[in-house]
Amino acid sequence: MDRKTANNGNAYSDETIRRFLLGTLSATEQAGFEQSLLTDDELSERVRLAELELSDEYAAGRLSASERDLFADRFLLTTDRQRQLKVSEALQQTLSFPSPVQVHESILTRVVSVFDLRRHAWKYAFAALILMLLLGAALLVTKQRLQITQRQASPTPVTPKPTASAVPQSAHHAPNSGAPTHTEQPPALPLHEGLTPSVGLNSNTPLEASPLIRTSGDIVTIELRLDAPLADFYDVKVMTTAGESVFITNGIKRTEAETLEVSVPASAIESGDFRIVLVRADGDSQPNAGTYFFRVK
Repeated sequence: MDRKTANNGNAYSDETIRRFLLGTLSATEQAGFEQSLLTDDELSERVRLAELELSDEYAAGRLSASERDLFADRFLLTTDRQRQLKVSEALQQTLSFPSPVQVHESILTRVVSVFDLRRHAWKYAFAALILMLLLGAALLVTKQRLQITQRQASPTPVTPKPTASAVPQSAHHAPNSGAPTHTEQPPALPLHEGLTPSVGLNSNTPLEASPLIRTSGDIVTIELRLDAPLADFYDVKVMTTAGESVFITNGIKRTEAETLEVSVPASAIESGDFRIVLVRADGDSQPNAGTYFFRVK
């Protein structure tokens, strides 16, 4: 089945993206933005560039007091964003240092004062030495400015998170798309302390009541209990509650027990609050199949 990605990245202004990153969108705006983020690669790239720019502005002290509070409380929720802020702060400190030309000129002034430059040979030698050092310093300054310009014009490419292959599931009969919606949800599975922790999630459980798990192994197996109408295959996107995508896998087949098993690398969800957005992959008129929450200690 062919699927097309809608390029509606220009439908949202830079201010809307900034409010999304600082967590000031309304619940309706937040849900619409996250839905677009799932299917729009251009919008995802704009969000990533806005994250870099916001970190640079915070490091340079260009944010207002209220924006700095929102930045600390709602933006710095992931390890990647905290690491990006450290890079921005290091770059800001580098730009505040004295230029290499000034440092070289100060050193040359001390060296020249030691020697008697009344002889022509010394004068010519030192003139050549000074010229070489100044040229070298000028080249160094030019190189640093070019690197900074390239850094600001072309942010660090986004490294895609590892995507696990869909786990094959055996099925011997056609899915019953008309199955009634369950009115009573079974309790979440307890966390096992083995190498592959597993947890069961329901779509109607809020974040405050969602299970807390520990990533003691390399893989975390998450069982999603599906709501009707059912589909044969689903696309899964794991993201932080702030909207940053950490893991995506497509075309997972549901089990006969009306559940979906997703294997997520533990390195992608080290700690924090997360949500799973489930999308039907069979062209159904209602592609959104539910949102699931969990927390990682």
